[in-house]
Amino acid sequence: MWFEFRSKMYPFRVFSVRDVKKQFPSMNLMNLVHWQKKGYIVKLRNRWYAFNDTEINENIEWLAANLIYAPSCVSLHSALSWYNLIPEMITTTTSVTTLKTNKFSTPLGAFDYHRIKPEIFGFGYVLENVDAHMGERGNNRKIMVATPQKAILDFFYINSFYDTEKDMEYLRMNETELLKILNNEFYQFLARFESRALEHRISLMTKTYGL
Repeated sequence: MWFEFRSKMYPFRVFSVRDVKKQFPSMNLMNLVHWQKKGYIVKLRNRWYAFNDTEINENIEWLAANLIYAPSCVSLHSALSWYNLIPEMITTTTSVTTLKTNKFSTPLGAFDYHRIKPEIFGFGYVLENVDAHMGERGNNRKIMVATPQKAILDFFYINSFYDTEKDMEYLRMNETELLKILNNEFYQFLARFESRALEHRISLMTKTYGL
């Protein structure tokens, strides 16, 4: 049973009890408990699991971040680092969500979620392939990731304590990459936040970095 289960479910990378029921309607779900005890699979949160030998990489962590607390979108520090806008390597996966602010520690890593209003959630993102290299063998799942423009705006919307030039300098943002994304789309997104405080922080950011 285990080998058939693994063959069918492995392309999911991260899977739920609901996914299992669709693939194996008659399977005794106690098998998941047994396989977890044997170390074949790991429990992430509630009814979400991953294979214990899943290759740990950014894609799988980000897929898990999207799935175990939905709706959510990878943004903030994680996205800024990915786009080379800040120099730090980020170990915790950071996301925005319309649910309450929350955090989880899982075998795949730590996940932080920050609540934003629904009106400023559903735009400014891309859908990245989880396992593009797997072709037809993959499950074609997508990861919801903020665009660089939206990631910056989410970051300064959530982190209101960045309020001086010294604070901005501390971030050591990549001026070359910043210049590429301060375009019409960026300022259209900024207007959708309808936040004078955020507008002030963005103005301070552009002044600090001579943009």
